[in-house]
Amino acid sequence: MWESLYEPNQKGSEGGIVLADEEYKNSCRITLEKCERYYAVTCGVYGAMVHTAFSDDEHYQAMYDEMKKELREFIDRETTAEEEWEFYRNFIGKF
Repeated sequence: MWESLYEPNQKGSEGGIVLADEEYKNSCRITLEKCERYYAVTCGVYGAMVHTAFSDDEHYQAMYDEMKKELREFIDRETTAEEEWEFYRNFIGKF
């Protein structure tokens, strides 16, 4: 279950206003923020990866939802170190 870390009027790492901020199993975090000209989604797997992706008004919610889904599925499965690096490469390449 994703836990909300959202605080009203919080400024995000890209300088925008945070719209959503969630953590999953104390293992990863994802933040959605509205910047002046775009939306930014910053996510990370603790101790391993941090990535920020950008979107327009039409696609940001779908991108945020898909990133959350893929992060959750990754955290919930057993992986080798090689499989982890493959996930990170693919994830960053996709988003």
